[in-house]
Amino acid sequence: MIRKYPHLIITIAAILLFMPFLGAVHLFDWDEINFAEAAREMLLTGNYSRVQINYEPFWEKPPLFFWMQVLSMKCFGVNEFAARLPNALCGLITLNLIFYYGKKWYSSHLAWWWVLLYIGSFTPHFYFKSGIIDPFFNLFIFMAIVHLYKATLAEGNKTRMFIYAGIFLGLALLTKGPVAIIIAGICGLVYWISIRFKPFFTLSQLFLLVLFTLAIPLLWFLPDWIKNGFWFTSEFLKYQADLFLHPVASHGQPWYYHPVVLLIGCFPAAIFAIPYLLKNPPLAAGGLVSWMKILFWVVLILFSMVTTKIVHYSSLCYLPLTFLAAWGLNYSRGKIAGWQKFLILFVGIIYSVVFALIPLLSSHSGLKKLFLENVDDEFAKANLLFPTNSQGFEFIAGPLFILLIIVSFIWYQNKEKETGMRILLWGNAVFLLLVSVLFIPKVENHVQGSIIQFYKTLENKDIYIETVGFKSYAHYYYTKKKAPGESDSLKVVTRRFCIEQKIDTMGQLSEEQRNMLNGFRKDWYLKGNTDKPVFLVYKINRTEGMDTNEMFKTVMNAGGYMVFQRL
Repeated sequence: MIRKYPHLIITIAAILLFMPFLGAVHLFDWDEINFAEAAREMLLTGNYSRVQINYEPFWEKPPLFFWMQVLSMKCFGVNEFAARLPNALCGLITLNLIFYYGKKWYSSHLAWWWVLLYIGSFTPHFYFKSGIIDPFFNLFIFMAIVHLYKATLAEGNKTRMFIYAGIFLGLALLTKGPVAIIIAGICGLVYWISIRFKPFFTLSQLFLLVLFTLAIPLLWFLPDWIKNGFWFTSEFLKYQADLFLHPVASHGQPWYYHPVVLLIGCFPAAIFAIPYLLKNPPLAAGGLVSWMKILFWVVLILFSMVTTKIVHYSSLCYLPLTFLAAWGLNYSRGKIAGWQKFLILFVGIIYSVVFALIPLLSSHSGLKKLFLENVDDEFAKANLLFPTNSQGFEFIAGPLFILLIIVSFIWYQNKEKETGMRILLWGNAVFLLLVSVLFIPKVENHVQGSIIQFYKTLENKDIYIETVGFKSYAHYYYTKKKAPGESDSLKVVTRRFCIEQKIDTMGQLSEEQRNMLNGFRKDWYLKGNTDKPVFLVYKINRTEGMDTNEMFKTVMNAGGYMVFQRL
């Protein structure tokens, strides 16, 4: 069955692993809620050409992924399941594609290792259960690289391969922006240098690659240029450049951030791949191996250099990393070095402790108090103290995880090495599904459960609500904020602000002017003539004296957040 219908087995496995419990946990702030809110506002306004957040232009991301979420929400409603479903489908497509290419260019044996390493490693697995942009972006970049590799082969129509590479690059650009061109361009340049500038393309083929790369996003940009001019495109490009040059608040990390994230997050695939990241795997002679190594190092070095470091940025490394790990396991027939066994056990113990400790801390007040004695952050303390529903047995995930590693090692030592590694990877894939039920809801509840529960009590109410002192999108999405009316007081004073700034419309505010407007709005919420109830949300360690402000009353104080309503 597995040999005869591998794609059917992969499809069934992807459905069973990625789709159950997609809606069991609230969307996480920032990115998941941010993207779902953009899709929700598209649905409400009917404006699918321009991305909006809080019904104002949002130039951080192009719209392709939001269009996918809109389509999902039209089918399943505005909810967590619909927001995450596109990535579950992306997982199904990705697994089938890597099996197809692994088998086509190498062997069915290697292809299965590649699939198992992807579903059996932590962050690669979980990204297909998320509502973020990166899984589709990574897939499009991977497909562009694959077609560039195919263009270097002696077989087939090379010009067509450059056209296909351009189409996938264009889709990647329309998914996440100009970084797609930067990554692919550097990869192509490094490959060209590695073959000592031997021609693997003609000028006409390069022209077609660029033409089709630009043609796809122009389907989005061009109508906006015709209707509104170049303002939005200019702000979009300036923001993308700013991500590289200046750290986003709370996302400035040390240079080694991404290597550590990959080692721990891409467990255990990263450990299997380490020997082949610098030197070629045994029996490898150029080909896809070279392209995958180039892709890995370009992404890792590029995003280690940029000032804004977010865990998603290195997720494009997952595909080449799992490929190199698959090559190693395929060549060695599942045999790994002693230091790799030690590293798997060491990292596995860390994970098992975390999987046991968090549920125990959630459900046992005595352990909470003992732990909190060494925590100085009042916000973090309040997060952990927020009660969560617990059955008392969730901690079993920790012992089960280390037991899985031990059983796989015993099988590896005494019976059959490949079977031992398969037990580890299949078992890890199933375990991660268990984690989605037992572990992730507890984490989410402590991080944001209190405030999201409060937001849901304000669903569809005609109010003003804003966060102060921290960035969030949850209050827009979970209160189901409606588009402001033309006569709303906030709309009127905002229009007045735009006139003072000599701006025709709100949509033409620069980033600097937008920051000025945010300060102006905060003062208006505090002192202005408001026509609706005003709710301001603070973290408990940064309330700025609001708890003694006689114009406001406290309506919520739980889980690290305080909400004040203007009297």
